[in-house]
Amino acid sequence: MSVRVVSVDSSGPVLTVRARTRARAPAACTGCGTLSEWVHSRYERHLADASVGGREVRIDLNVRRLYCENPACPKQTFVEQVPGLTVRYQRRTPLLQEIVEAVGILLAGRGGARMLRVVGVALSRCTVLSQLMRMPLPPLVTPQVLGVDDFAL
Repeated sequence: MSVRVVSVDSSGPVLTVRARTRARAPAACTGCGTLSEWVHSRYERHLADASVGGREVRIDLNVRRLYCENPACPKQTFVEQVPGLTVRYQRRTPLLQEIVEAVGILLAGRGGARMLRVVGVALSRCTVLSQLMRMPLPPLVTPQVLGVDDFAL
């Protein structure tokens, strides 16, 4: 999936990148994986991205909603996804999401929100904590050898 940058506006406090996905490229249905080129409509997604030079970045991405051509698929329409840029139901790019998760793990609530403000991402402490709670826990590792100190616990 390719994206064409239409314009970049750097006049305000937020750097705004307007982009559009290429027409005529088939997209895979998110329900069944069938490729489709049958366009239903277009709409604009607003994505937050990692800051550039201390300024917030917003990507206004015009994407297609397509019909699924598989009659057995539970979805009638779906929205094309751009790998590395969009994730279903997300308003952040994967890069910004990784940054928020890493800061959430290290600093949690208020400290994480303050650190994110320093790097140009304005999120509340509650949002940082909710992102932390959404992350899956690491798998438990069964110890192979127990020492005396481990057994005492």
